[in-house]
Amino acid sequence: LAQAKHQASRPAAAPRFPRLLGAMPSSRAMVPSFLARCMEALNVDAAELCCGDSADVGDLKPAAAPTSGPALALRVAYAPGAASAGARIGPFGQGDDIAVTKLEKLRGHETLGWRHERATSSKGSLFPSTGPRYAVKHDYWRAKVVASDGQGGFEECWCLLSAAERKQERTIEVSQAAVDDAMAAATYAHAFNAQTARLHNAEEGGEHDAESVVGVRVCVPVGCYVLGGASMDVAQPGQVVTVAMYPYSQVDKFVFDGQGEDFVELAQAFFHYCSWFSGGQTIVGDLQGLEDEVGDLILVDPVVIKPPPVTVTDVLGTLVGGAPGQSPQSQAHEESKERQRFDAWHPRCSQLCKAFDPARRSAHCRRTCGLAAPSCGVGGA
Repeated sequence: LAQAKHQASRPAAAPRFPRLLGAMPSSRAMVPSFLARCMEALNVDAAELCCGDSADVGDLKPAAAPTSGPALALRVAYAPGAASAGARIGPFGQGDDIAVTKLEKLRGHETLGWRHERATSSKGSLFPSTGPRYAVKHDYWRAKVVASDGQGGFEECWCLLSAAERKQERTIEVSQAAVDDAMAAATYAHAFNAQTARLHNAEEGGEHDAESVVGVRVCVPVGCYVLGGASMDVAQPGQVVTVAMYPYSQVDKFVFDGQGEDFVELAQAFFHYCSWFSGGQTIVGDLQGLEDEVGDLILVDPVVIKPPPVTVTDVLGTLVGGAPGQSPQSQAHEESKERQRFDAWHPRCSQLCKAFDPARRSAHCRRTCGLAAPSCGVGGA
């Protein structure tokens, strides 16, 4: 509701990008005033920068980088995040213009790249090795961001900006994958926080809810097209970067690969809860971020691991011997991998775990007809 009110207070939406949001402006007079001011500082014609010859942001060509002005000028192109007790969402709406005024490379952010390293270089890794969430290497910066406050002024905040290392991988599809994983994790976090609040109220009294209880909050990023800027070594016009409302200079691993992380009860319970709540279908892994001053876990860039969608062919393969579909050997291998992940990344349960899954049943979920369930009765299961 708060986000809806904030969005309602914003001025009319600016013209949108053609691929996702509509047509681009074709003259300086049509360029939003915020972007025009950014480009004025950059000494660049904003309309020319936005449109190029084809009026398609995907066809923008890099120009000579200005020597002054914002490091990057961005426009939000993918922002499906909704406010909830499990999400931390920045003051950015779809179509908003953002100026990045400062970029810092920090040693404390190096842990963000460990998932890619494990997935692509370690034969014994339990992370998948393909897909944009594992195979695409990213660079990370702490970014000071200026955005419109919706009332004619500006608000400034520190964020985490990420960009694929390879230029050809700075695409909206890669950014969407990160945003969608964070959204899914935030949905689980909201349910987990509500569960924790009920448990706290039952055991200790009080009137906690999912917002007020100490819990898990996931930073949900937005995907942004680059319009220009002085830091074209980071990304160039037409490419896509991701911006998350994570102001901290340190990223700690809470649940990663089970090798060396400190046992943090809240993080471990949340990991277990996601698997339990999904019936063993989903693992929310690489839980990383920071524990804030009130005890909340602020998570950034989590990854969601789930099996491929079940098809009719998979079901027929169970019902009819010899029908095409996933082989028993392949299915058994996938089930084994899922159990290995759960046991390796969640070596023991906490008191919070025992409140919703005292028998640790989500660690031993069988698949029948491609579905995760103790038994469905099909095929003799």
